[in-house]
Amino acid sequence: MAEGVTLLTGAGGFIGAHLVNRLLEEGGEVHAIVRPSTELGRLSPFAERLTIHRIDLSDRLAIRACIRAMAPRRVFHLAAETRLPPEPDFTAARATAAIYLQPALNLLQPLAELSRPPEVVVRAGTIAEYGRAALPYREHARAVPSTPYGAGMLATTEAIAMLAPRLPFPVITARLALCYGQGQAPSFLVPAMIDACLSRRSMTIRRPHDRRDLLHVEDAVDALLHIARSAPHAQDLDCVNICTGEAPTMEEIACRIEAMTGCGEGFLSRAAITDEPVELRSSPDLAATRLGWHPRIALDHGLSRTIAGENALCTKAG
Repeated sequence: MAEGVTLLTGAGGFIGAHLVNRLLEEGGEVHAIVRPSTELGRLSPFAERLTIHRIDLSDRLAIRACIRAMAPRRVFHLAAETRLPPEPDFTAARATAAIYLQPALNLLQPLAELSRPPEVVVRAGTIAEYGRAALPYREHARAVPSTPYGAGMLATTEAIAMLAPRLPFPVITARLALCYGQGQAPSFLVPAMIDACLSRRSMTIRRPHDRRDLLHVEDAVDALLHIARSAPHAQDLDCVNICTGEAPTMEEIACRIEAMTGCGEGFLSRAAITDEPVELRSSPDLAATRLGWHPRIALDHGLSRTIAGENALCTKAG
């Protein structure tokens, strides 16, 4: 059973809600910081067992007061905007400091000022930090982000690394591969394909030859908890890839979803693309050797579980 308060930011999001569930299963007191505008539908099953603080991470004074009152023993920082416009320009570049860097600093500074600081801060990073780096992505290779999201998250990772010697606790960034699973918003590609097949609605896959390292959300949650438990033995570890190391094409994913939903091959349309395919694939070696962590949910099993869960929700709604 967990001792003391566990604090989570981004609890209302896809991964955050799954992590809340696991934290409550572990026992102990769980607090969540969510933006005032956040819809709490994903957290409704846990509402009576979870303490929710509606605070924007840009509000330094409110965050400091909240942190001082709860004095958390573990912190999971998942809050991050993932759906920025993909085009790199000066407007987006300027926005990243306010969206990613400042909230992280506003959280870490009052934690560092506590008379009894937390044991560990685990932060959710992203495979998008690597961008145009050599494949497979490795933690200490030079990252070359190609989107505002990747650049903003990388800037935050580097700022935390700069502060690390002065922080009284380790901060470990888990660079997550692209997560999928039940409850993900249909604006993401995998749930969009599943929804289209279950509802027998037409959909076009715009970049069928792109390759993506896909990680089931329960593996992501398992890794975040594993990192928190391993932190005392990984003091020099500032970031680690959490991934499968495999990157199927979106064409291959479409074929699997079509087969599992009984739509038949070719139900989902594939756009004709002449551009060079984009591949996002990380190396899982460091997580395996330093932390002893490996993903447990194979792609076919993960897709099958996701489809079954979404199908059950559709049946219930109908």
